[in-house]
This record gives sequence, C-alpha cells and structure tokens, in this order.
Amino acid sequence: MIENKTPLVSVIVPVYNVAPYIERCAKSLFEQTLKDIEIIFVDDCSPDNSIELVKKLAGNYPDRLAQIRYVRHDQNRGLAQARKTGLDIATGEYVAHCDSDDYVSLEMYEKLYDEAERTKSEIVYCNLVMDYGIKQTVLSSVLSYEEKSIFLERYISFDWNSLCNLLVKRSVYFGNIISYPIGIAYCEDFYVSCQLFYYAKKISKVNESLYFYNRTNESSITHGVNPKIAEDEKKTYQFIISFMEEHGLGHRLEKVLSWRVLRNKQDLVLFPDKHEEF
Repeated sequence: MIENKTPLVSVIVPVYNVAPYIERCAKSLFEQTLKDIEIIFVDDCSPDNSIELVKKLAGNYPDRLAQIRYVRHDQNRGLAQARKTGLDIATGEYVAHCDSDDYVSLEMYEKLYDEAERTKSEIVYCNLVMDYGIKQTVLSSVLSYEEKSIFLERYISFDWNSLCNLLVKRSVYFGNIISYPIGIAYCEDFYVSCQLFYYAKKISKVNESLYFYNRTNESSITHGVNPKIAEDEKKTYQFIISFMEEHGLGHRLEKVLSWRVLRNKQDLVLFPDKHEEF
C-alpha cells in the first residue's frame, strides 16, 4: 500500500521580528492534535533570532521535524507576500494562516478539518479570542449563511476580518483567479478573504473560540492609525468594490461596502494625533 504523502492541512506562518512571541505560537502548532499537518515558517528577512528560536524549540518535537518547513526571503517583502510564498509551496489538502505573534487552541485544526470533511465545506472558520494579557474576550465571527450574497453582506459588515481563523481548501486558491495585494500591509487579509468566500461553494462555521489574537504586541500593524494604514485600507475597499461589481454583486453589497469606506475616512478624522508617517 502506497502511503499518501499529501498532508491534510498546511499552516503558513510569516515571521518577522517576533522573538518575544514566536515560541508560544510555534508550541501551539507543534502540539496540535491533528497529526497529519505541514507547518511552513516564512522568514521575511527577520532582523532578530525568531527562526533560531523556532528551530531550537522544534528539537523537542522529533515526531514533527519532518513536517516543518522553512523558507527565507532575500529581503523584507511584507506580510502579504510572505503569506503568498508559503501558499506557493504548501502541499496540504487545506491551507490555514497563523500570525507568528498569535497562537491557537491545540485542537483548532483537527476541529476545523473534521467540520470541513463532515459538511463537505471548502471553507470552515471559527471564533477568535482577543488576548490582552490581563484579560481575554471572545469575538464571535459572523454566522454562516447558505445564500452567498447574504453571507458576504454580513462578512463585509463584520468588525474584524482575518485569514487566520479560516481553513480553506487548497483548490479554492488555485482553482480560481485570486488577486493578491501589492504594496498593501494593512487589510491585506480582507483583500484575499472576500475573494475566497465568493468562490467557495460551501462555507461552514465551528462555533468555538480557537484562534487567539495577540493584542499585547504594540509593534503590530493593527495598533494605531496613520496615513499609510488608511491608504492601504482604502485601496483594499476599492478593489473589493470593483471585484464585487465585476461579479454582479455590486448593487447588493453597495451599502455595506460604502459603510467600510466611510468608517475608514472617519478614523482619519477622529484620530489625527495617531497619523504619523508609517
């Protein structure tokens, strides 16, 4: 009998200057209850010893060593390109993203995979936990809907969108024309996730909080507002508006997309003191 060499899940982890957090992240991945998993660390030319810390920690998990892959950019290319680099070499049936300053429940990928197989879904997602260090709060993701336009309307109007709480069938990425952001650091995951949800034939939710978003990292791009962030957000919304119009959903989603654009402009007005150069 020939052993199937294709892992069930590939997890892509972009790494840049996250030494204080990377071991907690990697530990949560190495200790996953899902055994058949591929973990890809993309070193985006990190100036610190983050990757060395991962490799040292990996030595404590001999059964995982053959499942761990490392790739390094020759220069810093940003988060969006690091995700794309990992995606291009991923071999799993499903693909997930995990930010290297965050961490996940030890059962996350097994639960998402089992739900995907049970429901024959191409995307499965879960709730998030906002980890502030001294406290944690649950952020319940939007409910799933059979009708695609209703789901997209609710998803676009949701306050917090991420690629990191999604498990996506690899064929959704490579069986469709997915556009990737160039020169956009903030909102790059929303740029991609809206396309993935549009193309996915079936979407399901695991109503559990399995992804832990680190809100203590002050260097994270999600902290603060500045002109570069606002411009990235605007470009993302412009792209999503064009994409939905091209696919016949512009009129249906016009209201929620307009709301996102207006909120972007509101942040610039309400937080002028945070508008430093990025």
